[in-house]
Formats: sequence, C-alpha cells, structure tokens
Amino acid sequence: MERALFIAKQKNLKYLTADYQRVYFGNEFCERLLPGPETLSRVMEEVQERGLAFTLVTPYVTDDGIRKVERLLAILPTGTEVVFNDWGVLRIIRQQFPHLELVQGRLLTKLKRGPRIANVLDKLPSGALQHLKSTNLGVPVYQRFLREQNITRVELDNPIQGLDLGGAPPDLKLSLYIPFAYVSTTRFCLVANCDLPEKKGVIGVFPCHQECQKYTFYLNNPVMTTTLTRKGNTLFFKNMKLPPDVKELNISRIVIQPEIPM
Repeated sequence: MERALFIAKQKNLKYLTADYQRVYFGNEFCERLLPGPETLSRVMEEVQERGLAFTLVTPYVTDDGIRKVERLLAILPTGTEVVFNDWGVLRIIRQQFPHLELVQGRLLTKLKRGPRIANVLDKLPSGALQHLKSTNLGVPVYQRFLREQNITRVELDNPIQGLDLGGAPPDLKLSLYIPFAYVSTTRFCLVANCDLPEKKGVIGVFPCHQECQKYTFYLNNPVMTTTLTRKGNTLFFKNMKLPPDVKELNISRIVIQPEIPM
C-alpha cells in the first residue's frame, strides 16, 4: 500500500522519511492558503530529487481562487496528480490541462462525518448502520459520471463509524486520510479577527490576516465523543485507528497528515 505525506507548508517537508512514496502539497479548505508558483516549484523540485511522486491539492474556490489555481496548474509536469475539491477546478483541468491526472478530493466524497454519531452506533439496526457507512461512490449514476470525467482515484476521510465501500467500482482507486478527518468547512471564517478585543461578538466577512496560522481552538461538548479542532474555517477531529478491513476496502493509498492540513 502506498504511503503519502500530506503537508500544507514547505517547512513540513521535515516530516518526509523513507516510509513515504509520495508527497501531497497544497490546501483543501482555503484558497488564501494556497502556495504561490515559486513555492510550489521549490517543493516539487525537492520531492523529485528524492525520487518521489507528487500530488497538488486544491480547495473549493471563488473566481479569484480559480485564477490562483490556474497559475499553479500551468507549471505542473504532464501526469502530475491534482486533487480537486471544486467542480469548477475539475472543469478547468479538463478544458485547459488535460495532461494532468484527476483525483476527486474528500470534500466531494459524501459521507456522514460528525463524531457524535458514535453515541448511537450500538443502537442502530444493521441496515441503518450500513447506510451511515456508505458514500456517494455506490450510486450508479455517480459512478457513470466519474467514468465520463476520467476520474480514476477518489479520496476518503476515516469516519468513526467506519466505511462500507461494497458498492464502489472495483477498478476505482481509493485513498484514506489519517489522522485528521474534517467535519465541516465554510468560506465564513470565524477565526478572522479573533485576536482583536474590539471585534468580540462581531460576526461578518473580514479581510484575511491568516489568524489560522497563529491560533488553534479545541472544542468540547458532552454530545461529542471526541474533541473537535477548529483551524481557520474548518472543523476537524482526530481518528488514529485504521479500519480493521482496510485491505478489503480496496484502499491503495494512505495519506498521512502529521499536522492539521491548514
């Protein structure tokens, strides 16, 4: 099974060891945290010098974000994987960069994510539990869409309830992310202005000063079975356990995040 290191910052290449065969670099959740072309080139160069494969990760985007992503795609060598989490990015790649390999990001793989689901798992009938473990990869019309778009790999989170991928096409390659699973994300970033006392209680859309790079918030609630982590515009929880049937799930790649990928 292939092991990939996921980093959101160039400095985190420090985590790269002989255990990895691939590096993921980029951001899934915020276009403002995407690297510039120069940084991307430096990271790719170091990865290639080590003889490893490279994957660029991209988020959901605005029109400005599309232009940022286009500048990054323009410097990628033929055959480079690109994880897309926005249908507009998929369209741009298909139209302008058909020489790149398409990977559907985990934000577009639909499954039940909230950790409080663990409170009811032992109370559910088997059919309901199977439904909560399922994804959109088992829907025939969606499978046809993936084939038509030439998408041959799909990314997955590692939910607390486990995964049922029995309906997924056997030739579809799958990647599983650990340990940080995301719960929800939004363009509405509650971390903005968090260090300005005069903005206490004021909610709105503000200029980004990348407060997320300075602060991490840990959230606990009695109905949750684990601590939630807010980093920027996204909520995560940590799940260190691989599914016991990971090999039977047709998962061919484990994507390891040594830090929250923001």
